[in-house]
Amino acid sequence: MSRKLAATLLSTVVIAGGLFAAPASAAKISNGTACSKLNATTSVSGYKYKCAKNAMVKNSKLTWLSVECVTAITQFQAAVKAQKSVGDISAQTAELDAELEKAVAALANVTTAYENARAQVTKSQASMNASTNASEKLALSGALSKLANAVLVLSSSKSKLSAQVKDLESKKALLLSAPAAFKDSVSDAQSSAGLLCKKGY
Repeated sequence: MSRKLAATLLSTVVIAGGLFAAPASAAKISNGTACSKLNATTSVSGYKYKCAKNAMVKNSKLTWLSVECVTAITQFQAAVKAQKSVGDISAQTAELDAELEKAVAALANVTTAYENARAQVTKSQASMNASTNASEKLALSGALSKLANAVLVLSSSKSKLSAQVKDLESKKALLLSAPAAFKDSVSDAQSSAGLLCKKGY
């Protein structure tokens, strides 16, 4: 083979190789692949990507992030914000305790008054039944009617205060469990974001 023919063949191979070689800029898009235009979007094999900075990575540069990754990061940030919004649990608990103490005391007083009124009703009923004096019976009947109304009012107050106490107790329990719940929420959101934002995914 002549030197001229070999050179021609070599040139043909190099040119052909250049035609079929993928350009460096055509790198496969996935999480972590560099991009240049903020908020640009694209689709690859049915998966959507957005050009943004990964908030889960310190000093992050613009990279392609799947929409699932972007959503997971948003959820993580929301969980962190919610955790911070809880504030000082001890101060809120002390405030609830003060309200609960007042409600419990009020309930105890109303319950005592309710029981006393019921006892008075029973006593007045017995006195009225035993009396043979018409005017006395009439007076006892009037007193009995008032006592019966008092029992109804006290019963209603007792029910409302019982509900208030239960509500305050539930709020306190929820408040005390909030730190652990928010911590778990942040941890779960962080794990999801870490998985969905995995480089190359």
